[in-house]
Amino acid sequence: MLYLFIGEDELAKQEKIQSFKKEFFPPELEPFNYEAFLAKELTLSLCKEALSRVPVSANHRLLVIKDTLKVKDEVKAYLLSRLGDLPSNVAVVFDMSRMPQEENKFFTSLCKAAKVIHFKSKEEVNAFGLARAIERKQPGYALDILSELFKAGEKAERILGALRYQFVRHSLNAEDRKKKISLLLETDVSIKTGKLKAEFALEALVIKLCR
Repeated sequence: MLYLFIGEDELAKQEKIQSFKKEFFPPELEPFNYEAFLAKELTLSLCKEALSRVPVSANHRLLVIKDTLKVKDEVKAYLLSRLGDLPSNVAVVFDMSRMPQEENKFFTSLCKAAKVIHFKSKEEVNAFGLARAIERKQPGYALDILSELFKAGEKAERILGALRYQFVRHSLNAEDRKKKISLLLETDVSIKTGKLKAEFALEALVIKLCR
C-alpha cells in the first residue's frame, strides 16, 4: 500500500498516521512495526532494510518518508524500480509539503502508484494571502494573517495597496470591485486623518470585506 501526502498541515498528517497505526498494529508493537525517516538522511541500505523487514505479530508495517522529494538520487532510483512490486505487508507513506514547481519524474511516478491525500497548505503571510482569505469569506483566518503582517512590521498603506491590486485584478464584476475599492478608500482616510489606528481600521475593513 502506497500513500502520498501533500500539504503543510502537520497536525492532520500526524492524525492520519495515527489512524494507520491503529489499523495496522496494536500500540505495544509500534516499535517493531513503525519507522519514519527524513528523506535526506535515508540511505539506500536503510531503505532496502526497512522494506525487507516483515511485520511482527501484525498484518502490516508502516514506513514514513518525510520530505520525500529530498531523497538521494540512488534511493530515488531504487524506489522508482520498486514502486510496482513493494511488499504487500508494508504500507509506505511518502510525505511532502508542496508539489514540485517543475516537471519531476519521481513525483509523477508516485502520483500514479500511490493513493494521493491532500492536506491544507499554510496561506502565505503576505497581503496577497490576506486578499485570498477575504475572497473566501474567512474572517477569522484573514484576521490572523493581518495580525501576522503587523507583527512582521508591514505598513498599513502597503497592505491597502496590495488589497487594491488584488481586488482590481480579480473581482468578478464591476459592482463588487467598486464596493471593495470604496471600503479601502474609507479605511485609508480614517487612518490618515487619525480617526482610527491602523490596526483597528484594517481589522474593521477585513470584517466588512468578508461579509
